[in-house]
Amino acid sequence: MSETYSPKILGFLCNWCCYTAADSAGVGRYQYPPNLRVIRIMCTGRLDPSFPLEGLATGADAIFVGGCHPGECHYQDGNYHALVSAALAHEALARLGVSRERFLIDWASAAEGPNFVKIITRFTEQTAALGPLGQSEGQDSVKLRTRLAQAAELARGRKVRLGLINASREMFKGGDFSRPAIAALIQAKCAKALAELTSQPE
Repeated sequence: MSETYSPKILGFLCNWCCYTAADSAGVGRYQYPPNLRVIRIMCTGRLDPSFPLEGLATGADAIFVGGCHPGECHYQDGNYHALVSAALAHEALARLGVSRERFLIDWASAAEGPNFVKIITRFTEQTAALGPLGQSEGQDSVKLRTRLAQAAELARGRKVRLGLINASREMFKGGDFSRPAIAALIQAKCAKALAELTSQPE
């Protein structure tokens, strides 16, 4: 019981920035925990809100999304869209009783290998402290993963898509890209869809 838990972390890394930062960290021989399993995506804007939910449902203890700093996206505003998707995933996790600390979206440019190492090391330590999925939540892991799989499927539905589109439009219209503001937009535009996400039988 005294041994530190070694968590399984699934990462979605932007090809142009965070993935390159991870690569440069390796070339520079920087040491960081080997817990991260990486899926390279061209842009964090391609992150579907179902991805973090499905990742947790299929065995991960935590999810990391890493991209370019806001304002530096190779596709102009992809990482702002990623914040909207991440906000919906965070809200769904909260409604399922999953610790929000199990899902992180953060930034590291291609030249920030050491910063990437700091982010991943801190996130791995944080996840290790939470333990296996379900432990810190006080829930049965099998039942929780089943509910996460149901949530992932519903997150791909039309109602959620429309809510995300409307939330993104309001975000760009208002010009407030802070995470609290985006979370509020998700709650306002996706309320009915979010209710369905968490109303599935266990």
